[in-house]
Amino acid sequence: MKTEKTFLYTLARGIAAFLYPCVFLAKARGVENFPREKNCIILSNHLSAWDPITIAHVYKHNEIHFIAKESLFRNRALKWFLGRLHAFPVSRGEADLAAMRTALKVIADGHVLGIFPEGHRRHTPGWEPGKLETGVAVMALRSRVPVVPVFIAGKYRIFGKIRVVVGTPLDMDDLRARRPDAQTLEEVKHRILDSWEALQRQADW
Repeated sequence: MKTEKTFLYTLARGIAAFLYPCVFLAKARGVENFPREKNCIILSNHLSAWDPITIAHVYKHNEIHFIAKESLFRNRALKWFLGRLHAFPVSRGEADLAAMRTALKVIADGHVLGIFPEGHRRHTPGWEPGKLETGVAVMALRSRVPVVPVFIAGKYRIFGKIRVVVGTPLDMDDLRARRPDAQTLEEVKHRILDSWEALQRQADW
């Protein structure tokens, strides 16, 4: 794993270290499931634009390269800011091969990759299994690194009780030994959703 420490990322994480416990009453469990010595892919459900900071707050072993929606990079100032936080764009709802290549290079270079496989934020209360982006399944198979599921619950408001549950890395060895056809990719997505459902049941404390 290639260790990174940049000023802006460190500053954002420091602000979150104060803000999250005091304002959001945030707590996390299962953080020991994050690999300490290896880079990995972190897969999380998506509630809010705050989610990347939430995950960066609980994952302390390294800095994370998040995939973010392309529209955020149209603003020059925001593009500069996100770039300094290692984020890179993806076009939603289509096969973005450039984003796929960038993501796989991030992993190959020893960095940590953060993805929100649902492709958009959930604006309704609660969480139910939905459709995941197929590109995420492709990356999970081709990357050959641990794939760690994360579930975020609660509301980003004062005393909103944000809860983060980190699961054990998903077992992908049998699927990586198969052809990456449609059936295999669907099985990857089912395993991600099943892991979130299990973690959701642990997020009420």
